[in-house]
Formats: sequence, structure tokens, C-alpha cells
Amino acid sequence: MRHDYPGDPVSVSPRYFRTDPWDIQSCGTPISLSSRDIGVLVREALLSFRNGNTYGNKSVLTPDPLELPSLIADQAQPWPTSIERLNWKLSTLVAVNETYGAVKIVGSNAYNRCLQRPRSQSTLLLLDKLSMRPLCVMDGTAISAARTGAYASIIAQAYRTDVDGLRVFVFGSGAVAARAITDLLAHCAERIERIHIKALTRTSVARLVTAFADAPCQVGEGKFDDLAGAHLIITATNAATPLFQADHLAGDAVVLHLGGDETPVELISETLALGTVACDDVASVASRGSQSLALYFSRQGLCLAQEKAGRGIFNFYPGMRLPAQAATSRCLITCVGLAALDLQLAAHVHERCEEAKRAARFP
Repeated sequence: MRHDYPGDPVSVSPRYFRTDPWDIQSCGTPISLSSRDIGVLVREALLSFRNGNTYGNKSVLTPDPLELPSLIADQAQPWPTSIERLNWKLSTLVAVNETYGAVKIVGSNAYNRCLQRPRSQSTLLLLDKLSMRPLCVMDGTAISAARTGAYASIIAQAYRTDVDGLRVFVFGSGAVAARAITDLLAHCAERIERIHIKALTRTSVARLVTAFADAPCQVGEGKFDDLAGAHLIITATNAATPLFQADHLAGDAVVLHLGGDETPVELISETLALGTVACDDVASVASRGSQSLALYFSRQGLCLAQEKAGRGIFNFYPGMRLPAQAATSRCLITCVGLAALDLQLAAHVHERCEEAKRAARFP
């Protein structure tokens, strides 16, 4: 029996531009995307990106953190930088494929948590590629978390495809962590033995454990001792410092890095020496410059993008042939999340809406 897990399915209600660009109307019935749907679309997007049929860019504007006190005034205490990165930024991600263009605007500030709001929110705009006229606009917040979470099963299938009784350790209890677990259950539940969850507070962990109470595998609170038996470790936090020590991990552990500065230097050094470091896109991870892998190089006065070839760092994609040593060694995969994925999902939502409109006109 199928169960609905956190964020599954994603419901999207695009608004359409008519003759006047600001004359906006609803599509009607919201479009529902299951984790299965999203996983398939993300895989298609990664292959399209790899083949050069989809391409894009990202721009980030980061306000000076010293500006924060003047904006919050007496509302609250200054943000405690030792716990979580402020991650205060305004980002735009742009991409085009054979038919469409997309722009995603992301506003983020961890201080939002003090206001009982989500840390970040996204808006997605889909455009016709030829004219570059806007077609529709939609809330991209849930889509963003879902497409990032979809990396979980892709990596599990690519790196540990022969492992049954898969043990997964997830750092984080937010939207991306929840979506990663939901994605794993949608694509490889039969292979998973247990999922451990560890986060800043036990309350948030308990909430997520309860949400997955009907999962076909055990989902429970994780302890550092559990790391030694985990095949796949997923970091999905906004941490300002590493979440674990390299010697906590099994000798063949795969680390999927989805968040901030979460991965210890020792693990990065080891996996670089082994040739088992990969990214969804090295250039994008280097450009973002805020994740552990990029920071590992920048703190030495080096650049990840320039070190790629000499260090054997590669871009992964679904179904690729991995280095032989990746099957039995520790591996590190850093994913920044690509505009190509947002474009693929937005285009799919748009085409589903168009199909619904045609069906309504010609029942």
C-alpha cells in the first residue's frame, strides 16, 4: 500500500501570462508531481545537461552580514554564526533547453527561522525559448527541495547498486532532508534496511521519524556510532562547520554533500587522493564557492575549477561508468543543484497544464 510521505506529491499551481504580460490567470487544477515523476525528470535533466542540450548559469548577490543588525533592530539577538551559516543571498539561476528557458529567483536568509519562516523561497518563471516571452510563473520552493532530494536515489543506484540492506544516515531535518528520504523510498525502498536521521534538535528529528512511521524500512534517530555502518551519508543542512569526523565513517562510505560547509578536510583529502570526488557540475560548485569542496581549495588560495583535471574530479551523471575504486572506497559527491533541473520540472508542469486545457476544450 502506497503512503504519502513528507512533500510527496509536490503540488504546483502555475499562473499564466495572457496578452498583457501582467494579466495573469491560474492554470486551474494544480499539477501533482510524485517523487517517482520528479526522479525521472531529474535524471532526464542531468543527461540533457551532460549532452549540452540544456545549459545555464547562476548569479549570487550576498549582502554584507554587518547590515543585518540595522534591519532587525530590537526584534531579536544577532544570528549565532557558530551554529548555522547566515546564507543571506539573492540568487538567480537561468537555463535553456531545446524548447524553453527558465529563470529561478531564490531569496535566502537563515534569520528567517527566527521569524518562523522558511529559510529560503523560490520563484520559477518559464519562457518560450524562441521569443523569450514569459509563459507562466510558479512557486519553485517545493520544486527546488524535491529536485535536490532526487540526487539521493541517483547516487544510491550509481555508487552502491549491488548493496542490499542499504543503511543511510541523513544529517538534517528540513525540506531537502525530508525530500531525500522520500526520494529513496520512491526509487529503491526494497533495498533499504534502515535510515538514520540526525539534526540540531531531537524534536525536529522526532517529527521527521513520525512522518515516516509507515515506511517499509526502519527510520529512526541517528547517533554517531551509526555512521560506521552506513553505506550512504547525506548532508542536507546549512551547517557552518563539519558534521562528523572522517574516522567515523566506514571504509566504503559514500557521502552525498547537499548543504553548506559540512564535510571534514580529512575526508576531502582522502577522496581526492583516491580519485573518487565528483560533482553534479564542478564549474557550478566552484562558482557558488560556499560548500566544503570549493572551500577546501579556496582556503589554500586555489580554485576548484582549475584543479578539476589534475585532481581527477569529475561530473557524474545517471548511468555513467564510475572509476573502479569507487566501488570499494570512500567517495564524495557534492551537488549544488542545477538550473537545468528546475527548467525540466517547470516545463513538465507547463505541458501538463496545456494537456489539461486541451482535454477541457475537447472532452
